[in-house]
Amino acid sequence: MIYGLLTPDVPLGPFEGSPITVWSAQGKQAKLHANSSCSYLRSARATEREVHLDASVIARMCPQCGAYSSWARPGTGLAVFLDTLTGLGLLYELDSFRNADEDASSNEEVRQAAALLHRPAPEVPTDTAAQDEAEDDEDAAWEELQEARRVREAVFRELRDALASMHRAHQHLELFPWLRSWAKAALQMKADRLRAVQVQARLLVTEDALLAAAAAAAMQEPDVPADDAAFAPLGAPAEARKKLLSLWRRWQRTVEDSWDPPREQAYFVHHLADGTSSRRKGRDQMLERARAVLAEWETRARLAAERKYDEQVLVARLPHDAATEGDSRRSLLDRLDEWELGVLAVYTVDTVWQPQSVITVRVPEPVAARLLTQHHGLCYTQREAAGIEPAPDTVAAPSPLAELSFGPGVFDDTPVHSRRPVTRAHLRALRAAMRDAEQLYIVFSVDAGLEVVALSVLEQRCAAGWRGVVIAGASDLPDALFDSRPTVPGQDVPEDGEIWPERVYDPHHAAFGAGLGVAEGERLLVRLCAGRRDVGHALRSLALARGMADLRQLETAGYDDRGLARRPFAAAVWHGLLAMEQLDLQPFEPDTETGWRRGSGLPLGVLAHVQVYTSDAAGQYQGRAHSPGCAHRRPEHGIGRDDDLVTLEDLVGSKNFDPCSKCGGYAIRRLNQDQVAYYRAAHRLHYLAQQVHAVARKGVADGSDLTTELEEFTSLDRDQTEAWFPSWEQARQWREIVDRLRRTLPGPGSA
Repeated sequence: MIYGLLTPDVPLGPFEGSPITVWSAQGKQAKLHANSSCSYLRSARATEREVHLDASVIARMCPQCGAYSSWARPGTGLAVFLDTLTGLGLLYELDSFRNADEDASSNEEVRQAAALLHRPAPEVPTDTAAQDEAEDDEDAAWEELQEARRVREAVFRELRDALASMHRAHQHLELFPWLRSWAKAALQMKADRLRAVQVQARLLVTEDALLAAAAAAAMQEPDVPADDAAFAPLGAPAEARKKLLSLWRRWQRTVEDSWDPPREQAYFVHHLADGTSSRRKGRDQMLERARAVLAEWETRARLAAERKYDEQVLVARLPHDAATEGDSRRSLLDRLDEWELGVLAVYTVDTVWQPQSVITVRVPEPVAARLLTQHHGLCYTQREAAGIEPAPDTVAAPSPLAELSFGPGVFDDTPVHSRRPVTRAHLRALRAAMRDAEQLYIVFSVDAGLEVVALSVLEQRCAAGWRGVVIAGASDLPDALFDSRPTVPGQDVPEDGEIWPERVYDPHHAAFGAGLGVAEGERLLVRLCAGRRDVGHALRSLALARGMADLRQLETAGYDDRGLARRPFAAAVWHGLLAMEQLDLQPFEPDTETGWRRGSGLPLGVLAHVQVYTSDAAGQYQGRAHSPGCAHRRPEHGIGRDDDLVTLEDLVGSKNFDPCSKCGGYAIRRLNQDQVAYYRAAHRLHYLAQQVHAVARKGVADGSDLTTELEEFTSLDRDQTEAWFPSWEQARQWREIVDRLRRTLPGPGSA
């Protein structure tokens, strides 16, 4: 079955005439396809061409492409518009819950189910023969009651789904107001069906049950008869009290969230006998006494429900910015529990869907108190405090400015100079329409200039009043810029080899230090994402993230409606940004011999300002410092706002830094080519310095071989000097160290 098929009667608004690329077979009336790989395109001579989107083009669309394929590049305004319409989008919602389907319960079936559900509990006969007959009748009635409950569940499921569908439809229409007049007839049919289902649901739940649930929720913890001899099988009085209070809490939680009367929960007494043999002495007496205790709680809730209460009018807003995400399609209404859904069915007096979605209920005071003080799926306020005005009888036509609230120019489907400021509504539509909406974006604002931020961060900024435009997303970067198989000098590792190559310690080896560089980060990223669809997106995210001054800004911002962290890129991107391998800093330590270690006193040079990320750079917290990838600190890889950012120069000078013995305590931002080259050169010079000191100690007659090797470091060219040393003093320090080593070596025939 094809859902949400785009049809020629759908108004395109400002997207009318937008250029799109299509494929088609030969012939003027041949169907148009969104891509050349469509299974409905069977011609081997399909041609590609550009057309302007209008009703005639839509009429020729392939049904499959018209429902499930995007006719524009993902992330553009046109793509968001079409994706919001098609598939399980607006067109599907407008076609859903307009009429009763074949599985819907008839009004007569609902009335019969209500009669069974609200039937009073039968009295227990005293004589044995009557008890046996009652048990047979009870078995037959049980099946009828179960069927009635299935009817109730189906009706309330349709009520919840119809409410959520109406909410989603208005969420979509808020973004594209020019569609409202076109969708008016479908919305009216959905509203009529919603009212019909609400009438059915109202028959299946009683006000007494809802009031009793509210009363049970407000009941305080009772004094339980733990000293009663009947509860001796539970153990000592302290243990009996613990189990009876556990029974109370379980009973209260079930009653307060249910639309059944409290008497339906009498079976809870059997939880006291869990793990107790049926032959245990006193077991039956214990259960009988527990039934009496449970009956006391039920009586308190029932008497509270039978009182007369004043009523209050409450409203619940359904914010349109609490949008569903494209891969979950859940809304606030999908999370309503039984009791709250029953309250909406019984007490709703008005529902307004535009300009904002508001449900108005008139409820007794106990129900109002619970809705106002306890957490529920919806947030309720008193109507006077909410400032809700009565809805007008007619909806005014959208203004021309409103019609342009979402159109070309919001994202990257127009030249940059034509972009319009992005809003939360635009980002909401982007998130709902795009599967990979949570990614990094290049944005521009007058206050901050060009920045790279994640979508969740951009949403937070827009909510705080940020005003700017979206330049491009990570997925928009050109393919020609990326090589899917980056190579690292000296490390020709086959695809089926080890992902993590062995560390090289020889400074003269071609691969020494390369594991710290950006090229190795790209290679690792490709290997870690091998076989996954997001390898290209991960490389693009890596390219954008490299331009950020502080990687802590990449922290996950918020969670989706399933409680999963919103990540702008794959976790493997962190390995492309950070080198978890620790630096060997011995060449930069002072030129004093301490035990077996001896530094060379080389300047940090271009390495001084390398960024270092650690959980504790100054030893301020209990425990040792950990790197972002250490298993000792948290399951999520990456950097958070609580991490410390220092330079390598600061870390070397820190006396209180206490690193973890497993991870080394920190990770560095990957080195560029100049930094890797200087790191290699410093280690080669340090290695030569150790040999020079050894020759001097042994009194070797000729050190000409080492002198030849030192020539490489004697006179650096201007480009190397500028690339390696930020200041003239550091370059002079380097030359002085090299000259001192040359003077230390004995010349030919000096023995």
